[in-house]
Amino acid sequence: MEKLLLASTSPTRKKILTNAGIKFIYRTPLINEEKEKKKLNNINKPEKICQSLAKQKSIKTSLKYTTHLVLGADTCLIYKKSFLSKPKTKEMAKQMLNKLKGKEHRIYSSLYISKKGKKIWNYNDQARLKIRKLTKKEIARYIHGLKLKKIQQSGLYQIENSGVTLFEKIEGSYFTILGLPLTPLLNFLNKKGLII
Repeated sequence: MEKLLLASTSPTRKKILTNAGIKFIYRTPLINEEKEKKKLNNINKPEKICQSLAKQKSIKTSLKYTTHLVLGADTCLIYKKSFLSKPKTKEMAKQMLNKLKGKEHRIYSSLYISKKGKKIWNYNDQARLKIRKLTKKEIARYIHGLKLKKIQQSGLYQIENSGVTLFEKIEGSYFTILGLPLTPLLNFLNKKGLII
């Protein structure tokens, strides 16, 4: 039976797979993500950045771990055709929330599975979200309650926790928003006999 390797250290992605009963190991993806993002910055469609990063994480990691199916994943927040990176500080998180309040934006998630550098499967999905017209006090209280490490790992809002209170409208898969579109992935893994 083939084995699965998640090329990600995201606690959320690990938790999703574990809760679904998937046996897997995880490793840090073998790419310099910030460097790759800079190279891709001139791409017109921000979702292409997401697709490219998921692919590179999978392909490059699979060349080292040759006995595994390697799952690369990437998620990006897109506003007005611009790719918004995860905030590095609480002040940046506050500015981003001020920019997005009362506005619609997209979360785009891309999955890519390869073995020995060759594509086996991929999947892309998006969700549309609209943040409420938050007051300064609401934004300050929300940002204050977040741990900086969590913002840097998971992005501006954690929809599985208090982040869900920020929204006026959510359209799309919950798991896509979390960064791992689960149902299509489970269908693929089931065909491969990787579901317990």
